[in-house]
Amino acid sequence: MNKELSKKVSLLLRSEKAMLKLEMSRRSRQAVLAAIGVIAVLATLVMLNITAYLFLKVHFTSEIAALILTGADMLIAIFFLVLASQQELGREAEAVREIRDYARQELSGELESLQEETAEIRESFSKVSSGISSIFNRDFSAVKAVLPLIEMFVKSRNK
Repeated sequence: MNKELSKKVSLLLRSEKAMLKLEMSRRSRQAVLAAIGVIAVLATLVMLNITAYLFLKVHFTSEIAALILTGADMLIAIFFLVLASQQELGREAEAVREIRDYARQELSGELESLQEETAEIRESFSKVSSGISSIFNRDFSAVKAVLPLIEMFVKSRNK
């Protein structure tokens, strides 16, 4: 049973490790996409802002032109942040999750049976201990009274 328990624990640990790797991969892809988005937005916005500001300044006042550019910059940033947040783990994560859940369920069953066996062993030891204790705690005064008679009998047989 220990080998089976060990295999189940090993399976659970491997599935958790695989899930962690997949999660780290997803997080790193998110970070890279977010960084690329931020860099692209910044570079584009610098040039676009200069060009758009000059164009808008012809048609609007300086304040209105700056407000329009700020709104456009905000929309571009939101677009890339939403794109970065929609990264999924994929189909392999679902398979690993199923294996992990199965291993967890099997391990839980094994641990419950192990607890039951431990409780039975503990109860058996308790019964044996109480039996031994009751033997040693009995009153042996009658045996003490008969002991001299037994000694005399043994001595007489030896002669």
